[in-house]
Amino acid sequence: MDSSLSKDALAHLEVMTQVTMYLRSLGFKARGSKSFTLFGLFKRSNTLDSELVADLMDAIQNTPAQVSKPFCSTEEYIKIYYRSFDLKYPNSISLEAIFKSYNGD
Repeated sequence: MDSSLSKDALAHLEVMTQVTMYLRSLGFKARGSKSFTLFGLFKRSNTLDSELVADLMDAIQNTPAQVSKPFCSTEEYIKIYYRSFDLKYPNSISLEAIFKSYNGD
């Protein structure tokens, strides 16, 4: 079934999917005990960087709005949100690379 969404919108959704899977994998790695809670992730500073999680969520929190009612150009959105995260965390997930890879850039 073909989607009625633009290629950019689908690429944004791919970024969100990859971020969700990335955070999920970080959560599994941080889950050391059977008493796992979301709040417990942030207490294990040696296994999960809470600043990275917060910055990653900050980088994608406006993505649904950008997909449904774009408030800036795609390139500007990538620069402000995805590239900013990527520059701060170069050894982490690359949001811009995911977006561009999906779009074939």
